Amino acid sequence: MKFSAPLAFAGIFALGFHCVPALAQQNLQAHQHGRAELQLAIAGEQIDLLLLTPAYNLVGFEHPPRSTEQHQTVDSATAWLERTALVNTDKQQCAPMQSDVQTSWNDEHTEHHDHGHDHAGHSDIEITQRLHCPGLTDATELETGLFGRFPGLEQLNTQWVGPNGQNAARLTPGEHRFKIAR
Repeated sequence: MKFSAPLAFAGIFALGFHCVPALAQQNLQAHQHGRAELQLAIAGEQIDLLLLTPAYNLVGFEHPPRSTEQHQTVDSATAWLERTALVNTDKQQCAPMQSDVQTSWNDEHTEHHDHGHDHAGHSDIEITQRLHCPGLTDATELETGLFGRFPGLEQLNTQWVGPNGQNAARLTPGEHRFKIAR
């Protein structure tokens, strides 16, 4: 099930990440295979998040799906991203209340075909989620299962803002947890 990210979601990020260092803003514009950006706004038992990643990291290609196998790969990845909390507490209590997955090839106006070749450049996937996480106020760290599900993902630049301030961490397959409490 797909939901549009509510206006409040955008407002939280606009206010919460206003002070995030310029490096983080520059990284959001970079398109590097193996790397993705994750932003979180934490309040009470709720997490609003935004994941930006090259499509290659999640599905292994960047053109619109052409074969049955590629369509199945995209459908499988989308289903997992919509139903799975992209971050969670150590007790695995977070559940998506809203989730939206968008690919840059969803917009037919961004694609240009010339005898079967795409000239659309790099394709990205954007995921927004609103998570309900009972017990989040007592949690000291969060973790992500993205590396286990998507082996093409090598580095996740993570930034968050919450009641304990703001911070950032660079996550890898070997280090997929980050502290949210001081």
